[in-house]
Amino acid sequence: MPSTNSFPDHIQFLKGEIETALKKIPLNNSPAYLYDPLKYILKGEGKRLRPILVHLAGKAFQADPQMLMKAAMAVELLHNFTLVHDDMMDGDAMRHGQETVHNKWDDATAILSGDGLFALSQLMLTNMPSAVHLRFNEVAVTICEGQGMDKEFENDASISMGAYLVMIGKKTGSLLGLCAEMGALIGNADQKTAHHLFEFGLNLGLAFQVQDDYLEIFGDASSMGKSLGSDIHAGKQTALTILAREKNPDQWNDFFRNNDSIGSYQKYFEQDGIKAEAESVTKHYIEKAQEGLSVIEKEKRDHLGQFANMILNRKN
Repeated sequence: MPSTNSFPDHIQFLKGEIETALKKIPLNNSPAYLYDPLKYILKGEGKRLRPILVHLAGKAFQADPQMLMKAAMAVELLHNFTLVHDDMMDGDAMRHGQETVHNKWDDATAILSGDGLFALSQLMLTNMPSAVHLRFNEVAVTICEGQGMDKEFENDASISMGAYLVMIGKKTGSLLGLCAEMGALIGNADQKTAHHLFEFGLNLGLAFQVQDDYLEIFGDASSMGKSLGSDIHAGKQTALTILAREKNPDQWNDFFRNNDSIGSYQKYFEQDGIKAEAESVTKHYIEKAQEGLSVIEKEKRDHLGQFANMILNRKN
């Protein structure tokens, strides 16, 4: 792997390599009912944060780059499998700047496409250490648990911040945890060290999702790829709505019943201190993630630390 001048350069290099590898995944042309949607999904734009994290963690443990790329493809395929099915379950129309699969085709196509992506992710793990196979599938179940909790939480005003953090830990945090853990396992790290890397990714995932909830209100709609406030309007529980409800239930309930514009939400969350509180929660989990890197030699954890800061400072 060629050297790069800076961390952003290195991230762009990895992203380019990942995009190239995604294009090389062998897909047949027939039946078109299956393969046309799969090709459509894999050409969609994405941040590729999860496969990038696999590479960064693996590099810290001198893991084989080819094995890391296979693992990176597996987690990206798993991630897209969850997105295709989640989009259908949530009725979302857009993903990564293009129509969702169920919206462009239909629900049956989305179900089959997700199934195909999951099967492909398993094939990518051929010849991987048994510990990688085990953790990959354990986390896949955990992600499904998180999605189940997310659906149960819809329109439920009794959900606490603690319960919400458990849900996003399963749905979002566990996959980022897996990415870091797989990199360590492929690099022959011991189980204790690999678990520390999982905790690093888990805390990153918690920060990422709270930040996502924040950007859904205070971000830019064009860069987010969806309408601001869409999760709230869909009845989903978010970090900001839960924080607002827990801080002042009566005031929040009255506001929620009588307001629906993004501007009114922005004003409420800012004036009531919810915006600052969400920023504080995000920063807390980034710092907790950084602390978990102490198991790695200082000179080898620099890129992982910078990756955590990149999550903290992202705009979309």
